[in-house]
Amino acid sequence: MKRTKLLITISLIFICGYIFGQNQEIENLVKEGIEFHDKGEYKKAIEIYQKALKIDPNSSLVNYEIAFSYFSDKDYKNAESYSKKVIDLNDGNILAAYITYGNALDMQGQTKKAIKYYEKAMKDFDYYLLYYNYAITCFNSGETDKAYDSVLKAINNNSSHASSHLVLSKIMEKKGSRIKAMLPLYFFLLLEPNSSRSAIEYQTLRNYIDHGVSQTSEKNIDVVVPMNNDPDFGAAEMMISLSKASNSLEENKGKSEFELFAENNDGLFKILGELKKDNSGFWWDFYVTFFYEIANNDLTKPYSYYISLSKGEEINKWIEDNKAEFEKFENWANN
Repeated sequence: MKRTKLLITISLIFICGYIFGQNQEIENLVKEGIEFHDKGEYKKAIEIYQKALKIDPNSSLVNYEIAFSYFSDKDYKNAESYSKKVIDLNDGNILAAYITYGNALDMQGQTKKAIKYYEKAMKDFDYYLLYYNYAITCFNSGETDKAYDSVLKAINNNSSHASSHLVLSKIMEKKGSRIKAMLPLYFFLLLEPNSSRSAIEYQTLRNYIDHGVSQTSEKNIDVVVPMNNDPDFGAAEMMISLSKASNSLEENKGKSEFELFAENNDGLFKILGELKKDNSGFWWDFYVTFFYEIANNDLTKPYSYYISLSKGEEINKWIEDNKAEFEKFENWANN
């Protein structure tokens, strides 16, 4: 009887050691694969993950990582297959797999199926990237209201996610609201002031400000206030156009475009703050409150220069020449 117990004990030790060895080898391979993936060498990463799958074909971690690398390599069919396996295994990495699976389906034109799986995932998970990706898919398929509701959840879940603010701006542009397209852009540029896409969106913001204002002669400026579906923002709409028109007044001659941009922003933020007294809800409580605080703390100028960083040397020089003012803004923003 003692000999039998000893053999069982030795066998268990051997099995545990073998499993530990397998897990360690898989862990090492995954680490190596991630290093290749992070360098953009997706095919090499996939080769490494395939080795790991030979050791354990049902590893949820390896199946997810290979799905992600296939997706990054634009092999959406394989990304769909491996991420679906993770979901079916139901043994970890499920949330990330749902997102990759939905994206892979969407990229293959299977939008309705992608929406179905995002909605299934949202019953179990409360995560900003899930809401964000669902919003993107809905927006691209023309379901603007669903996209709007979902991206608000993404922002409420993680207000520091720049892309969610950008998507909300695009949604509101499609809905025909200039102010509501601008406010998320102001916030996006605060989070991401100097990237390739921020340069594009900065110009989009400036175009919104310029819209409806044209100089027909040296002394005549035409101002057309765009129609919109947000009567609560009507006064702000008028203010943007009049403020832009006033840039050409004699008193403003000699000021740089960035100085005028900052002054236009300050006027907008202040009038929005005044309008907030009679309004509430997401737009007023989140965006308007935030920008009104910037204006009330005399930080609109450094803020405006900061979100203009993609414009290059002139902005960098202003920040360098106005360190104390800019540091005041930085300290406020970081608190």
